[in-house]
Amino acid sequence: MRKSGEVLVKNGIEVDSSVFPAPRAHGGLPTYTEPVPSLLKYNGIELKELPINYHNVLGVPVIFSGGGYFRLFSYNLIKRWTAQSNYVMSYLHPRDFDASQPIIQELSAFRKLKTYIGLKGAEKKLNQWLTDFPFIDIATAVKAIDWDDVSVVDVGE
Repeated sequence: MRKSGEVLVKNGIEVDSSVFPAPRAHGGLPTYTEPVPSLLKYNGIELKELPINYHNVLGVPVIFSGGGYFRLFSYNLIKRWTAQSNYVMSYLHPRDFDASQPIIQELSAFRKLKTYIGLKGAEKKLNQWLTDFPFIDIATAVKAIDWDDVSVVDVGE
């Protein structure tokens, strides 16, 4: 968040949705206490943050609503966890729906699994999710949130 947050604010961007509020292999922000809209503060700047959300499974934060996580989990599980959530932020990439993309043979078996699992069913899963739940865009969400009543996360110097 530090340098990237400064760049966002310098370019007039007031809302971010890139915080991964849990530890993960290459990053994340494990000190983020709850995956809900918050204000991020750092070095005199402030950003409205709409982090990716997770569901706690035996005390472990499990992302389910985006990217490879969305492709990995069954729709029944995604549906249940969505219904149990007060807030869901999703992110999906065009490649998450391209089952005909070339397979990079040089990837490790684990990386291949993460990259290609669930591609064939992702579009159907997304269409069902959009049918079963009301979603709104970020601009609408930002207007609906009382930003004076959200937690403030100081990401330090």
